[in-house]
Amino acid sequence: MTIRHYRQLANQIVEKHFGKPPHRIVYRRSGRTNYVFAVNHLEGQFVIRISPEAERIEAFRKELWTTQKAREAGVPSSEVLEVGSDVDSEPYMISRRVTGVEATHHPQRERIIHEMGRYARLINSIHTKHFGSNFDWTSNGDKNRTWNDYLENELDYESRLQLFLKHKILANREVKQLRRIIEESKALRIKPCLNHGDLRLKNVIVDDDGEIAAIVDWEECLSTIAPQWDLSISLHDLSIDEKHLFIDGYGLSNKQMVEMAPLIKAFNIINYANAIERAVEVRDNKMLAEFKLRLSGSLDLYSL
Repeated sequence: MTIRHYRQLANQIVEKHFGKPPHRIVYRRSGRTNYVFAVNHLEGQFVIRISPEAERIEAFRKELWTTQKAREAGVPSSEVLEVGSDVDSEPYMISRRVTGVEATHHPQRERIIHEMGRYARLINSIHTKHFGSNFDWTSNGDKNRTWNDYLENELDYESRLQLFLKHKILANREVKQLRRIIEESKALRIKPCLNHGDLRLKNVIVDDDGEIAAIVDWEECLSTIAPQWDLSISLHDLSIDEKHLFIDGYGLSNKQMVEMAPLIKAFNIINYANAIERAVEVRDNKMLAEFKLRLSGSLDLYSL
C-alpha cells in the first residue's frame, strides 16, 4: 500500500466521522508503525493514525481507554474521538491535535519535570483490575489476576535473569540479589494501578511557556505496582538534581524512596533485557560491553 492509498483512506474516515470532508490532509513522517495524517477540518484540527496491521486495533483501544481515564483524573492527554476498523478493515484512531513541542530541550525543563512528578501521582491514582498490559480496557487475551502471575507469566523475570547470566552482563551474585528483591515483592499487598510506562520528557508536549499541554504515547501503559514501575522508567534519563525534582513533584518522602529503591532498581535493570537481546542478535559487542559497565554500578557516583 502507498501513502496515497492511506491519504484517501484518511479522507474517507474524516468524512464518515464528521459528515463533511476535510479542508486539508497532510502526511506526517513521525509515525513509527502507523501512517499519521494532520487534518484541518471545519470542526477543528485533528490527527488520524492508520495502521496496516489489523491487530493494532487493540493498541488504539487501549489508548482510548487510558487517555479518557487520565483526563478524568486531571492529567492532560490527547482526546481520542474514535477508534475503528470498518473502512477497508484497517484500524484507525482519530484524536484532537495537540499543539506544542516535545519538552526535552525546553528552557523550563526543571519546572516541567517537577510537574511531571505531580501528574505521575495522578496517573498512579487510577485503580485498575488485574496486572500487566491486559486490564480493564479489554476483555480479550489472558489476564494476570495476581502480582505473582504477572511476574512469572508476563514479565517472565526468571528468563531475563538467565539472559544476564548467559551473556555475562551480571555476575551470579548480582543475579541472586535481583531474584531475592523480586521474590520478596511477592509478599507485598499490592493493589494494581495505572502506570504510563514511558513517562519521560520525550512524551510530554508543552507550550511556549513550558506548560504541559499533553502527556502522549500511552502504548506502554500497564496495570501494575505504583509508583515503583513508573519511577524506574521516569527517573532513568534524569540527572540527580532532576530526579529530586520529579520525586518532590510526586510528593514522596526520603524515607519512602529509601524503602522503594531496591525494587525500583530491580525493575530498571530487568527492563534492559530486551535491549540486550537486540544487541546479541546483531552481535553488537560494544553495546553489550556498555550495558555490562552500566549495570555493574560503575557509573553510579553517589553510593559505594
